[in-house]
Amino acid sequence: MDAYEKSNIADALKPEKFKQGEFVVKQGDVGDTFFFIEEGEAVATKAMKPGEVPIEVYQYKAGDYFGELALLKNVTRQANIIAKTDLNLVKLDRDSFRRILGPLEDILRRNMHRYQQYM
Repeated sequence: MDAYEKSNIADALKPEKFKQGEFVVKQGDVGDTFFFIEEGEAVATKAMKPGEVPIEVYQYKAGDYFGELALLKNVTRQANIIAKTDLNLVKLDRDSFRRILGPLEDILRRNMHRYQQYM
């Protein structure tokens, strides 16, 4: 990756912070953002059927990412993401995601298997 490409990525990433217990995304919301965890931990919870109490289905730590399903499949958020600890994220909007990560789309699709059992 050359300096220009790195600069494009750095310019597109926007920091966002969440306190422990705050929702980053909610199941059923429109998904227009992709997130990377810089610092902290989060959990994914999902109501498996409408009206059911959400259960924990996944845990995230620094270096992990989420939000790609909504962008790749053009669907609503499939789970809640809740800050387990104070959380520092960087995010990409839909346009930046496609422009910058477009060449990585196949890799992201390949990793979608980790969610299949909860869909």
